[in-house]
Amino acid sequence: MVFSKLVEDPQTANYDVTVMDPEITNCEKELLDAKVQAPRLLTGNRFMHYYFVMGC
Repeated sequence: MVFSKLVEDPQTANYDVTVMDPEITNCEKELLDAKVQAPRLLTGNRFMHYYFVMGC
């Protein structure tokens, strides 16, 4: 989703990343608070957060 927008409209892609990053953080917090054992999901969220930070 973001990659295709990046090619077409970098400003919109940057906005999408800015909006999605807090959702990743909220997801991670909810998983930890609920004590869900999903290490692959947590790792994926952390990688996504890392890439979002690099892109903004």
